[in-house]
Amino acid sequence: MIQPEINTIQEKLGIKLPSFYVETMLNYPFPKDSFGEELMLTNSIEIILDYNGAFDTKDKCFAVGSDGGEFIYYIKLNGEDTVYIFDMENSDYHNSIEATSWQNYLGNINKVHQEIEEDESQEIERKKNKKWWQFWT
Repeated sequence: MIQPEINTIQEKLGIKLPSFYVETMLNYPFPKDSFGEELMLTNSIEIILDYNGAFDTKDKCFAVGSDGGEFIYYIKLNGEDTVYIFDMENSDYHNSIEATSWQNYLGNINKVHQEIEEDESQEIERKKNKKWWQFWT
């Protein structure tokens, strides 16, 4: 993301984004088309604006991503860097804490990336080691 895109988000939502978020987005840490980029810390202005439709400016919240399901991850625009869960279905997770700090949240995304890579490696290994009489799936 570049500064003019960040400015567009701030203008359209009528908010001031915290410096830790701006710094992360200007130096985006996740690969294009990755789980983090697509969902948990989306790099798409359109998706960011869409997610933030769940909040009113008086809520003083900013959605940063989602889990791909009913959870939207957000930060409060009050100076803290805790990441919260906004559950669209109002389960017990609604407004609970996803990560106690922004750095922990970024670490959580890295963990998900590692798990995905490990799963993909295991799948490749499993297919390589199947016996000739086993079906390839």
